Amino acid sequence: MPDGQKLPGVSREEKRIRFDYIKSQFFRTVHVDGIFGGLAPNGKSIRLSIWNERWPIPKQTVYETDELGNLVKEYLEERITREAIVREVDVDLVLDIECAQQIRDWLSERIEELIDLQKKRSELIKKR
Repeated sequence: MPDGQKLPGVSREEKRIRFDYIKSQFFRTVHVDGIFGGLAPNGKSIRLSIWNERWPIPKQTVYETDELGNLVKEYLEERITREAIVREVDVDLVLDIECAQQIRDWLSERIEELIDLQKKRSELIKKR
């Protein structure tokens, strides 16, 4: 863009740039219990598959009903379910090295903050 033109969110005089964060229509909160991943096959990025862990939801249940069709009791011996804990993979993240380093640094800072906060809480509880 030509020098005289004003860019949205950019102040050349103050050497500042402003960003608005807007949630997409697909925004959601993802609960993370773990990750699986490694280097991408192209050797240019890191891939992380984010999963949450839960007990299996039955594939099928069978109930006794009364004369009105209300459920009375489940026949547990007829329940069909998975024979394993479920790790539901929510998203696959692909990070270049710069982004991975920024996330690492950000997480390190948050971890330190959380450790400090937990220590302070523990000290307050001990004083009571």
